[in-house]
Amino acid sequence: MLWLLLMMGSTTAFSVNYPKTFGSDWTDANRFVSEHHEEWKQEFDLFGVDARLAEAIVFPELIRYSMWKDEIERAAVNGLYISKGREGADFSIGRFQMKPSFAEEVEQAWNASSLAKEYGFSFNLADNNEARRSRVRRLSTEEGQCRYLAIFIRLQLQRLPQLQKVSQEERVRLLATAYNRSFSASWQSLRKMQHERHYHTDVIKTRSTRFFCYADIAASWFSAKVSRKNKK
Repeated sequence: MLWLLLMMGSTTAFSVNYPKTFGSDWTDANRFVSEHHEEWKQEFDLFGVDARLAEAIVFPELIRYSMWKDEIERAAVNGLYISKGREGADFSIGRFQMKPSFAEEVEQAWNASSLAKEYGFSFNLADNNEARRSRVRRLSTEEGQCRYLAIFIRLQLQRLPQLQKVSQEERVRLLATAYNRSFSASWQSLRKMQHERHYHTDVIKTRSTRFFCYADIAASWFSAKVSRKNKK
């Protein structure tokens, strides 16, 4: 019975028609990726990261991105985070909805990895206004967010070598789960969390809010792109 339930949980992506479920939000997000793919790819290529994999990881964020909400949260981050750190404000900003605390984790892991020496740069991790202002400046541009995402992927691939041994779709699922749920989760935890439903598109969560699996959405978009590419 347990095996049957696990198998049912792993087929969620095939039981929901996500393009139909999210309608114009899916269409708009897909169009946005298409319009920016070439410029984003240049940033991902700098770190040897597959652009389609990277785009799939953040595609669910593009679906629920709200310009109005982002402007409010960006203002709070620019003010309170810079002066007080993550205790002052730690809102998600930008198209990829990255928090300053996420950027801090990425920077700390990068500086401690062999990649920093390989690429010849490191981040300023000082606990002061100048370092936090530079971090917010990077987070406030698509170029900066693409680089944070590429670095995140390289760090995860280095931290979890098992990712190189799974299928492309499974790699997308697990990296998307790490991005959405936990930067430092273990391999076992990621495999478990990849089926959990926490994602929603409501501005404010209510009793009627419908929850989805973040990894399912990312994998669904990625599979569609790979399938379309193979048909050409």
